[in-house]
Amino acid sequence: MSAFGPAATAVHRAPMDPTKRVNYVLGMVLGVDDFTQEFTYLSERDRWLTRELLGYGTVWGLAVTQEPGTRGPEVRVSPGVAVSPRGNLLRVTPAQCASLNDWLAARTPEVSARMAGASPGTRLKVYVVLGYDECLTDAVPIPGEPCRTEEDATKPSRIADDFTLELSFTPPAQHEEDALRDLVRWLRTHIQVSSTPGTSVPLDAFLGFLRGAVLVPPGSPPSPPWSPSDFLLDTSPASPLVVATEDLCRYLRAALRVWVTELRHLWRTNWLGEAQGCMEPLTPVSAGGEDRVLLAELSLPVTRELEGGAWKVASAPAKVDILEDGRPFVAHLRLLQEWMLCGTRPDTPAPAPAANTVTRPAGMPAYSIVAAGILPPVPPEQSFNALKIIGTADGSATLTFTGYQNPTGKPFQYIVKALLVSAPAVKGFVVTLGGFQANGFVLNVSDAQGAPVPVALMNNLRLVVEVSQYQAG
Repeated sequence: MSAFGPAATAVHRAPMDPTKRVNYVLGMVLGVDDFTQEFTYLSERDRWLTRELLGYGTVWGLAVTQEPGTRGPEVRVSPGVAVSPRGNLLRVTPAQCASLNDWLAARTPEVSARMAGASPGTRLKVYVVLGYDECLTDAVPIPGEPCRTEEDATKPSRIADDFTLELSFTPPAQHEEDALRDLVRWLRTHIQVSSTPGTSVPLDAFLGFLRGAVLVPPGSPPSPPWSPSDFLLDTSPASPLVVATEDLCRYLRAALRVWVTELRHLWRTNWLGEAQGCMEPLTPVSAGGEDRVLLAELSLPVTRELEGGAWKVASAPAKVDILEDGRPFVAHLRLLQEWMLCGTRPDTPAPAPAANTVTRPAGMPAYSIVAAGILPPVPPEQSFNALKIIGTADGSATLTFTGYQNPTGKPFQYIVKALLVSAPAVKGFVVTLGGFQANGFVLNVSDAQGAPVPVALMNNLRLVVEVSQYQAG
C-alpha cells in the first residue's frame, strides 16, 4: 500500500509469455518457471477480458476531497475499487491522505519552474493518480547449504496485490477513454433525428462523414508517441446529418460497427504485442503503455512564504478546486440494466399532445394553455392546473397555479386573459394585468373612474381566467 509515498518493493521476475499455457505431460518434471508461466497465462486472461470487454476506471468509491490537516490542507482519497488500463483490479483501503504543503515543499524546483513568469493568481495543476503494485511477503525457511546468511535462508512465499497513489504534474494518458467520449459527442452533435420518413441521409454517406472526421486515418498508426488530443473533428461535417426515426437504430448500429472494426484500435494500448499462437517470434513483446488511472485534477492556489522559500497552498479566501470531469469510470451491469428499463429515454418520440395543446403553424414556437378556471367560488381542485386566488387587496388579486414561475428573464412568456363574470356594485369595470411576481401574477380591477375596487368587493368578484405559455424566441 502506498499512501501518496514511495511505491512498495515490486516483484521483479524474468518475463513470462502471457499467450502460452503449460502443456502437462505424464513424466514431466515441473519447476518454478512452469508454475509461474501458468499463473502468467491465467492472470493475463483475466486482465485481457476485463480491459477489452469492460473498460477501465473507477468502479466505486475513491472520492477525492480536500480537508484541513495539522500541516495544512490535505487531499484525501476514500476507500474504493478501480480497474487499471491494463485490466488490473485496484483496491484502496483504508482512506489515504497527503499533505499538499509537504508535497509542494519537496518539489520546490519543479514548482518554481512551472510558475516562472506566471501572472498573479495563476493556479498550479496537480493530478491524483492511482496505479497497480505488488510486493513479496510471508518469508519462509528455504532448504540449502550451511553457513548461509539469514537473507538466503528465507524467501517470501506470497505475492500481495497493492496500489500506488501519487500526486503528479502530468495526467496519465487515456487516449481510448478520450476517443470514446469524442465519438459519442460527435454522434450526438451531428445526428438530427427527423420524424418524417424517407428523410435520412444515405447510410454510406453517413458512415463516410464519420470516417472523414477522424483525425488519424483508419488503418494508419497514431502519430508518435500517441494520436492527437482531438480524435474526431467536431466541425466535420459543418451541417447536421438528418436521420429519420425509423432508421436511427440501424444508423447507430452501423456507427458502432465502424468504431469496433476500424477506429478503436487506433487509440487503444496493445498490451500483448503483435505475435500470436505459433507465429514467429513466439514470445510477443508488449507495446507498453501507462497503467495508471486518473482520479482527479487539483487546481492549487500556491504562494511562497518568503523569497526563495518553499511553496505552499495559499490561505483563504482561495481554495483548492477538485475537478473530476476527466476521471474514467465503469458503471456495473446491474446499474445499466436498471437504467435501460427505467431511465430517461431522450430519443423516445414525444407523446401525443394533450387536449389543451394549441395547434400551431410549422416553425412557430410552442404554445399551450397552462392554467384556467372561474374563481371563486369554484374550488381549486376543479380548475385546470390548480389555478387559484392566493391574495386580494384594494383593486388587485394575486393568482397562481401548479408549476408557475416568474417568466422575467426566462426563455418563455405567459399570456393572461381575464374577464369579470359578475361585479356587484361595480359599473364599467376594467381588468388589467398588474405584473408577475415570485409567487404568482397580479390582476388589477378598477371602476369606471379608474379607482381601485375596495378589497371588500374584490372578495365577492368572480373572474374567468386563462393563462397560456409560449416559448420566447
